Amino acid sequence: MTITARTADDGRVLDTLARSEADRRARRRRRTAWVWAARAIVLGLFVGLWQWTVDIGAIDPFFFSQPRAIAGFLVEEVRDGSIWPHVLVTLRETLVGFAVGAGGGVAAGIVRMQFPFVADVSNPFLTILNVLPRVALAPMFIIWFGVGEGSKVALAVSLVFFILMLNTEAGIRSLDRELVLTMRALGATDRQLFWKVMLPGAVPAIFGGLRLGVVYALLAVVVGEMISAHMGLGQRIAFHAASFRAEGVLGTILVLAVIGLGLNLAVVRAEQVLLRWRGDAP
Repeated sequence: MTITARTADDGRVLDTLARSEADRRARRRRRTAWVWAARAIVLGLFVGLWQWTVDIGAIDPFFFSQPRAIAGFLVEEVRDGSIWPHVLVTLRETLVGFAVGAGGGVAAGIVRMQFPFVADVSNPFLTILNVLPRVALAPMFIIWFGVGEGSKVALAVSLVFFILMLNTEAGIRSLDRELVLTMRALGATDRQLFWKVMLPGAVPAIFGGLRLGVVYALLAVVVGEMISAHMGLGQRIAFHAASFRAEGVLGTILVLAVIGLGLNLAVVRAEQVLLRWRGDAP
């Protein structure tokens, strides 16, 4: 009888936990739906107010364009396919620059934390390079690497590298010192300490740098393309601006915003998958 009663109690507890988890998921789904609905309302109000102010003559569409003209421009660009080669060039430059800069930055941060002597020697040089206005030096990158994709990739690398290096160092520094001492007391080797404690503990900070780095990589590429390029969305922005086509400039910027949002969401999704063991990801 005692065993039977205990089994029944355990079953009720499991049922309660299952219902609680189901309720939590349902609340999360409802909240997500309300969030997206609110976003759609805000966006609709903004676009509607913009078009209304143009229709009543409150703003000049020559300078500010209007939603109808921007939509027509995008439909035309997509229909004839003229925008896709530029999207591919910008996206390729951004991803290559981001990957190289992020990989180098993470590696540099790890090496500097593992070898304090290297960090002490390199500190003044890296600080000088970091404070240089790389975006302002974009013309020099074009002189050094040419007007092709290499200069845009190099500019993106120069921005992303330092973001990831500093975030990696900050993540390793923020580790619980008592945990490190406990691992050493238990006989953990330097290799085990790095793979089991330091690197996993720094991953959240690294992903924070990745989310920022992917945006700066896109920014660097677009700036380089606006200065001098044969292809790319930045080059199209400069072309439409020189032609006084406000709808072309704003439409291309909207495409860039969508690309930036997609890249950021991809990094966030990767973070959720890799950090699922922490229980933070939905």
